[in-house]
Amino acid sequence: MISMTRPTGMTLQQWADRVVLDLDAYGPLQKLKDTNWQRWAVQLPAIISLGYIAIPNPYQFTDWKLWAEYVCGELA
Repeated sequence: MISMTRPTGMTLQQWADRVVLDLDAYGPLQKLKDTNWQRWAVQLPAIISLGYIAIPNPYQFTDWKLWAEYVCGELA
């Protein structure tokens, strides 16, 4: 099971920084360097794809928190 911090009460930058630490054991993840969360988020499926977890395309979402909550829910 993969544990990833939920974004509740966090800014985008805080959450992204935490996720980089959370997923470090699964492969290299670039840090978020600007506010383009979708461009940053497209690297997550490659890191956490385990065959049975379907991570949605972040470009299908307009709100980063909704996408993040969905992903966290899939990992739980």
